[in-house]
Formats: sequence, structure tokens, C-alpha cells
Amino acid sequence: MNRFRLCLCILAIFISGVFTSCDKLDQNKPEDVLKQFLAADLVGDHKKAYSFLSLANKKNKSLEQYVSEKSKHSNSELADLFIENTTHLIENVEIDGDNAKISVDTTTVNLEFITREIANAGFKAATTGKTFSDIQKDIAEKYKTHKLPLHNYKSNHTLIKEKDGWKVILNF
Repeated sequence: MNRFRLCLCILAIFISGVFTSCDKLDQNKPEDVLKQFLAADLVGDHKKAYSFLSLANKKNKSLEQYVSEKSKHSNSELADLFIENTTHLIENVEIDGDNAKISVDTTTVNLEFITREIANAGFKAATTGKTFSDIQKDIAEKYKTHKLPLHNYKSNHTLIKEKDGWKVILNF
């Protein structure tokens, strides 16, 4: 799995480089900025994700606070399943001057289903002495050969055009 993570990181860096080389072009379209933010957030590049936040968000939460809160989600084989199976589709973009509203359709792992599976495995593990990490690995192994339950949800995002381009506004 380490080889896969390495390949995933290299791919993320390559994609990041492509996006960075087109930085001026990307700053002209709020949907491109949102795609970059969502991609960085998904793979755990919290410093990069933070760079896409509005000045108001940065004023309310420092980079250190943001990274600390986001880093609480452990990097595991189970987390990798989420990354591998999450896609964001921009459905609608409405620009009104310096404000943009973007609708996104996200497909990801069905968290409710996986949570139940982890809970059930946890009860069984209590008698076998398995750790939470062992449980995550077992579930990740299972879904290498079984179809992973997916879920779709819609979300709305607001961006604001600042002096250095479009920025994402988060409610925190």
C-alpha cells in the first residue's frame, strides 16, 4: 500500500504543478479555484487548501489552527478508500460581480454504512484484542475485492473575488 500512497502523492504533486502553472488563468474562474481547494482538502494538503480561503476566513483561523483541526483525520488505508472514491462535479456556477455561488455534486463512500461496519467490527474485536487500526486495515482489505457503497450529496459553496483572485468562503 505504501507504493500506492507514493504514486497517489506523486500524482497529486503533478496535478498541483499543472494547476499552479496555470495560476493566472485559474484565478479568473471561481470554479477552478474551488476544484483546487476541494482537491487539496481531499488529499490532506491542508496548507494548500488554506491558501484558497478568503481573507475573512484567514483572519478568523490561523494556518496552524486550520492544519491542526484538519490533521485530526488520520491517514490510513480506510482514509485512502475515501480519497480514491471521492469525486466532485461542478453543477452550476452563478457569478454576481465579486461573488460566486457554486453547486457541487459529490460522490463518496457511504459513511453511514462504513460507520456501522466499523462498529460491528469493533464489537467483534473486543474479544480478539484487535486494535482500531487493525479494524481499519481489515475493512480496507475487504473493499479491495468487494464493491464499496457510495453516496451522493449536493453542496453549495460561496467564493469572493479578492485582490489576488477568487477565494473560498467557509463557515467556521
